[in-house]
Amino acid sequence: MPRELNRIHGKLKMLHHAFEERRNRQLLQYNLTSAQMDVLLYLKFCEGEVHQRDIEKTFGLKNPTVTGILNRLEEKGFIVRKTRPDDKRFRLIELTEKSNRIVAEVCEDVWRMDDRIYNCMTGQERQQFSALLDRILKSLSEE
Repeated sequence: MPRELNRIHGKLKMLHHAFEERRNRQLLQYNLTSAQMDVLLYLKFCEGEVHQRDIEKTFGLKNPTVTGILNRLEEKGFIVRKTRPDDKRFRLIELTEKSNRIVAEVCEDVWRMDDRIYNCMTGQERQQFSALLDRILKSLSEE
């Protein structure tokens, strides 16, 4: 293996690519992109009402980008946007039954993938692996 691919950055990049490839293959069957699924997952697990600005801030995206994602999700029947009775400028974003079902299926696949990864490790290795990932994330976020 070339030296640059043996480095942690290269391995993490390859791992990320493998996850993204699998995710994109899975999402094709639902006619969804990765960005659209990220928004659906956010809506599913977010507490309380969600406004478009919440999505913009959470994902660090500009208004036109989020508007485009939401428009496509609404066209495909995954979300509905409702005007708030007390403030017509505030539009609530809600999942439809269709998206709730799909989010559940996607989460099942993620849990199966986690099981597949963890099944090749002992309990102690799982704890070490998780701790190492936490340390890497902390180290990278300190920059």
